[in-house]
Order: sequence, then structure tokens, then C-alpha cells
Amino acid sequence: MNLKLKTGKEVSLETFSMSMTYGGLLVGEPNEAINDSIIGLIKYSKDWGNKKVLLKKKNQYSSKNVLKPIIYTVWLTSEAVPTNTDIKDASSIVLIWFGEAHSDKSIHEIIIEGVGDFDWDSNAENIYY
Repeated sequence: MNLKLKTGKEVSLETFSMSMTYGGLLVGEPNEAINDSIIGLIKYSKDWGNKKVLLKKKNQYSSKNVLKPIIYTVWLTSEAVPTNTDIKDASSIVLIWFGEAHSDKSIHEIIIEGVGDFDWDSNAENIYY
């Protein structure tokens, strides 16, 4: 799926996932230690290999010590602007954010809203083929 970000940057959606923030919490209530553990696990997940991962830290919490209920993750890529070299390259990033459940929105709307005005040029990682 191709997406046009709010900044005008055109990217390709490689992967989209969503999961419940506290889905594996069997006992206790959310606290700083549990939240730090959840954040650590999603930021350094082996699922993403060596790709650059960025956790959007804006508006993570629903209330004190309670992260928003859903973890959204997208892997986005973009082809580079052609140059005079014979090296073809692109850029890529995995973005993660905490959000609300959106049963009334399409995946496209969730992604565009979640990614927001993300600065691709400053954050995405270059890939050289």
C-alpha cells in the first residue's frame, strides 16, 4: 500500500501491526517498571531485525502510569530520488506509537493519523543496494 504522509512524502507500507499494550499483563496494575519493560520489548524487538526503530513519544499515556491501550507499528520504505550513480538506494524506518482503539477508522486513517507530521528526512535510515 502506498501512502502520502502529511508532509507530502510518498512511502510504501511494508508491514502494519497492532496489539494490546497490556495484553500479557496477568497480575498487578500498570506502573513505571511495567511500562519501561513494555517499551523496551517493542523498541528492541527481534521482529524488526537490523531496521531502525523509532518510538513516537508524544501522547503515550492515557493517565498517570497507564499507557494508551493499543501499540501500533508500521514499517515504511521509500525509494530514493534517482541520481547519476549506479547505486540504487532507498530509506526505511519502523515507527511505533501508543494510541486508542479505532474501530471506526480504516487502517489507512490510523496510519496517517499515527505517523502525523513525522520528519522522514531526519529520521529514516538509508538503505544501499
